[in-house]
Amino acid sequence: MNKHWANDPVNSPNHYTRSHPGMECIGLTEDTSFCLGNAIKYLWRYHSKGRPVEDLEKARWYLCRCIDRCERIAWTRQQRDMLSKLALEDSAPYVEIALWADLHQGDLDATLYHLDTLIEQEKNQ
Repeated sequence: MNKHWANDPVNSPNHYTRSHPGMECIGLTEDTSFCLGNAIKYLWRYHSKGRPVEDLEKARWYLCRCIDRCERIAWTRQQRDMLSKLALEDSAPYVEIALWADLHQGDLDATLYHLDTLIEQEKNQ
């Protein structure tokens, strides 16, 4: 894993490296289904591209597809480690921490609940 993040719009865009230092989104998404990977991608970057509600709603759309398809999640050790770090970030709001913890547990319904709460919080800001 690269420890020195330079802005490289093709290989390591800031919106995938800045919000969670020391980790890159692809490390969490590359072994997932298309829909789960996209949901994670939009969750990962929602505060980095200037359209947080839009990115969260896109994440919701993909997460609902995962739920509708009854997807089961089998995380790798690396993915579990990353999700644990995301669920323990001190600077993140509680609902975001809960959302990452739900994903770590593979509980997509609870993830959706916390995602809906996060969307409402962002809309009210």
